[in-house]
Formats: sequence, C-alpha cells, structure tokens
Amino acid sequence: MIGLLRICVLLVLFSVVHSTCQPQRCQPTDPDVLGPYYINLKGQKALNDTNMTLCGPALSQFRHLPLMKVKGHIYDEDCNTTLSNTLIEVWQADNAGVYHWQTCRGYMKSDRNGSYEFWTIHPGWYAIGQGSLYRPAHIHFKVTANGHDILVTQMYFGGDVYLGLNDSCQVCSSDKCDLITTVVTVNTATNQQHNEVNFDVILKRDIVTRVAQVFDQDNEEMEGFPVDRQKRAAMDYANYRSYFKRDHN
Repeated sequence: MIGLLRICVLLVLFSVVHSTCQPQRCQPTDPDVLGPYYINLKGQKALNDTNMTLCGPALSQFRHLPLMKVKGHIYDEDCNTTLSNTLIEVWQADNAGVYHWQTCRGYMKSDRNGSYEFWTIHPGWYAIGQGSLYRPAHIHFKVTANGHDILVTQMYFGGDVYLGLNDSCQVCSSDKCDLITTVVTVNTATNQQHNEVNFDVILKRDIVTRVAQVFDQDNEEMEGFPVDRQKRAAMDYANYRSYFKRDHN
C-alpha cells in the first residue's frame, strides 16, 4: 500500500512539471550542474563519422541494449543563426546508473550547418545520498563556441517520474522545459526501428562579442563624423576588448 501511494505521489508531481511547460520562447538554453564525473578532453574519445557511438555495443554488457540517436542544432541567441565547429562534450551513466571513466563519454564538433548527432543507450537512474528519490535519466553536455559563453547543462527525457520535484538533486534543473526532450520511434528505410531525441542548444553571446556589437553599431552611426572622433571610438573599443579578454575569459 505504501509503495502504491509513493508511486501515485511521484506521478502527480511529474504531471505538475509537464502541465506548467509552455511553448518555448527564444532564449539561451538553461544551464545545469556540471556534476562530479566530468573529465577533460584528454580522457574522452572523439565521436565522428567512423564512430558515432557514445555508450553502446562496443562493450559486452551493453550489446543487448537498443541504441538511441541524439541529435540537434547549436544556435546563436537569436535562435536563427546556426553555429558551426562548436565543441560538444557529452557524458552519461550507463543503463544501470553507473558512470565509467573509460567509456560513455566523448566529444564532437557541430558541422557546417550547426548540427550534431551521436548514438547511445538510454541512461539509467541513480540515487544521491539517502532516501527513496533518484536522479532522472540524463545526458551531460558542455558546449563551447567562439564568441559565446560556455554552456554546461543536462538533457532529460519526457515521461521520467523523477523529473522536477522528484529529482534527488535539489540544485539540478530537471524542471526546465527546454532541457526535457521527447523520445520518438523512427522507422528506417530497411524497416528497422530506433528511438530518437532532438536537443537543440541556444548559446548566449559572451561579453567581448556584446561589446564588439555595440561599437560596430556606434561606428555605423558615426559615419560622417570627424576623423579624430572616429579614431577615439576605435581606441575605446580596442581598450574595452583588451580589458574584457583579460579579466573575463
């Protein structure tokens, strides 16, 4: 009886998270915690055309598990301009909720259209500390693009009962609608099926880029002004750019 009651409470709280989700506005993707299992690029594998699998059948314990495609685009904060050559680092727990230091982590770069994709297994739940709540299934992302703030976030799956208030991580962002994806089943030309999720990322421009845009706009408005005033404006821009690169990178 207690177990049934607990399940009912979880489902009610899950429905609250999804009932409050509204159509997405144009705004930078919400950040999330980095977590304790990130390692730098030297410990990651490159995901490319010859090996696009993050976590899958290369290891015997995963061979019986179906693969899922994760794909999306990287956008500028205008939500229209795609960002090519963006570094995308991803890592996750396996189906049992266990992190590995040698696998289930990797990196890739977005193509000339700003798109990316990789294959993986569905990550499992795991508990944090004592209690009956778990972390919802998620994949970690760290996205780095020139002229934009670095984004650290997590991608979640719609339908997970541990989203939002049920998340054992009280400081995580599993209640953010833009981080929750919808899993769909795709039929291929060879009558095969696989699950697929789309996760688009919108990056915020960094302070140096913002300063440059302000000065570019001012320079356009200053056409026709005396040359010495235009030179002073150019020097101001150079000084501001040097300051922000030194103290804010």
